[in-house]
Amino acid sequence: MRLLTTVTLSSIATLSIAFAQTTMCFKENHKSMATIETTPLDGGACGSTKSVQDMKKDGWSIDDINIQKTNSGTNYIYIFKKDMPQQASSISEEKLEQRILQRLEERKKVEIEVKKEQARQRMSRSGKKLYIDKCQSCHGEKADEEYGTSRALIALDLEEFQTTLRDYMLGEYDRGQAFRMIPYANIMDSGDIKNVYSYIQALKDEKKENHKKQEESK
Repeated sequence: MRLLTTVTLSSIATLSIAFAQTTMCFKENHKSMATIETTPLDGGACGSTKSVQDMKKDGWSIDDINIQKTNSGTNYIYIFKKDMPQQASSISEEKLEQRILQRLEERKKVEIEVKKEQARQRMSRSGKKLYIDKCQSCHGEKADEEYGTSRALIALDLEEFQTTLRDYMLGEYDRGQAFRMIPYANIMDSGDIKNVYSYIQALKDEKKENHKKQEESK
């Protein structure tokens, strides 16, 4: 059974799927709505180098946008679409069917990435409260302070972060100020640990972005 019928082939909606690309770009904790369209966006075809205005110049249009306020600014998620018009008569039904399936798969991947980014932002917001309440007094506002003989949290990858907390809980890590850390480790579940780590990664990304701006301003 064929996916497309003759009626479907003549449908404008079908053609718009077949001859369009989609990509997702985002910017976290942006301070001013007035500058968002000229600020390089992360992810997708933007790649931390292209702004909304740049994408429009390259032939992309905004298909959807998600905006969420945070304590540090505003998170933006953009879905861009680029139309590639062609005459239906210039392509066979079989090739058009394959192209539509390919574009649908691309769109599905973009939707998955959007959901992942939204979930990461939610984890970061939850982790921020936990970090400020449980971690900041020793590890610093930016998670970059080396407390005693411990490494800065911002320098740890997820596996190191999880393993260290697990060892605290099991009493297998007694270096430095372990006695201070053990009570906190024992009340954090796996979700709390991932949320805190997600927030630390947001701090790390913010630090990189600030450093990049400083270098560009020199």
